[in-house]
Amino acid sequence: MELGNKQFLFTKHKKHSNNITILSEEIADYILYYHKNLHFNKAETKDKSIYLLGDLFDYEVNSASNKTLLNQLAETVSLKTFFERLDQFYGEYIIIYKTKNHLIILNDCCAQHEVYYNSDYTEFGSQICLFEDLIAHKNHSYYDSKLFQQKKLYIGNTTPYSNINHLIANHYLDVLNFKTIRFYPNKTLEALDLEMVAKKASQQLKGYVTAISKQYKIVLPVTGGFDSRLLFLASLDLDCEYFVSKHANMDNNHYDITIAQQLCDLYGKTLHIIEDTSENNIALESNNTLDFPRNGSFPKKTKNKAVVNGNISEIARNYFNYHKKLTGEKLSLLNGFSQNDFAINQYQNWLDTNQPILKAFNFNTLDLFYWEEKMSNWTAKAKTEANTINVSLFSPFNSRSLLELLLSTNKKHRDKFTSKLYKAIICNLTDKYEVVNNIPTNPNLERKRALILKKLRLFKCFDAARLQLRIWKRLFS
Repeated sequence: MELGNKQFLFTKHKKHSNNITILSEEIADYILYYHKNLHFNKAETKDKSIYLLGDLFDYEVNSASNKTLLNQLAETVSLKTFFERLDQFYGEYIIIYKTKNHLIILNDCCAQHEVYYNSDYTEFGSQICLFEDLIAHKNHSYYDSKLFQQKKLYIGNTTPYSNINHLIANHYLDVLNFKTIRFYPNKTLEALDLEMVAKKASQQLKGYVTAISKQYKIVLPVTGGFDSRLLFLASLDLDCEYFVSKHANMDNNHYDITIAQQLCDLYGKTLHIIEDTSENNIALESNNTLDFPRNGSFPKKTKNKAVVNGNISEIARNYFNYHKKLTGEKLSLLNGFSQNDFAINQYQNWLDTNQPILKAFNFNTLDLFYWEEKMSNWTAKAKTEANTINVSLFSPFNSRSLLELLLSTNKKHRDKFTSKLYKAIICNLTDKYEVVNNIPTNPNLERKRALILKKLRLFKCFDAARLQLRIWKRLFS
């Protein structure tokens, strides 16, 4: 058996390996195998055992270790209070929760540490290729299509194998009862004051980034966008390196580079501009511990360090805009799967199952769709790939309490092009907020067009008409 860097396998099948990088732990009638670079901790009380693979961070007590935070979770008196306490942390992890009546597997807020599982609940792992029994898929035409070969991304909880599923964010695996259970949302989302949210969100972000820096040497990519700007400001008093990647299609005047330079100059920070070349980058290569790896690379400056990035933040920035009367077809188009029949059917099923729940708890459907579909598949895959070459990506927005806080503000204040909320957070992170908020964010053609349409109050109509036109093209083609 071979485990990739930071991978795990939880199985009833005993494996034989002489590889010293693989460690093991017996849990109930399963064996947990994990790579030595995947942090492992356990906490036990008289009635429960909790196992942590990965990292937890507390924004309030930012020096707290994984072991300390896991002990706090073990002290909770019920599964409900366990989830409530866990929600306050940021982390990238898998947790196994065991009591007399429960054996539960869950992962972090946005399912960034991937979990795959077979239909008889005898094997759970970081990648499908670790499993013992694979049955070739017969039904899902998408997985035999050119679209899958281009994207190499899964849809929903499906995989190319009929007996293997993928754990999606906000769900856990009830191993004893062979069930996947949604545990979030579980209460009504309150509408909160913008300024109050901005103040608390700035404290959480700063606390999480500080907590990461106390366990790792951190580096931070700075771009022209909102997400990296907030993290840059949250990191100013920490020992942190800053860089921007100059890709082949970018010249020295590209806004990512010029804006990153403006921000670093404003605070006297050194910005490393890294040319996107084979000499400067670590390439992702095919190997037998990754499922369907994509072409990709990461700057060599990031190896063996914690890369603090803005992934996950898009959930609170209206990435899919303001569409109504949602259908599986609309979701498929919005998520970049064209009008693939399999994607449409999967997303329609997601809508039918979850829209009543989200409405009852006052959550916006598109926000949760981006959270559970885009993040659980696209971003999670990128992190698994990065781990393989020992690049650790940390996304401090991957906290349920932080995301819930951001989503509690009016959707119009969370617009991805203007974001009154993020500008308010900036005001809480720096005394130079007027200068910072006057530096443009991603001043590309899409944003410029959107701002003009918003000023004319035509953006929502334009966006809805554009999506409908794509649907009509299919009907009449």
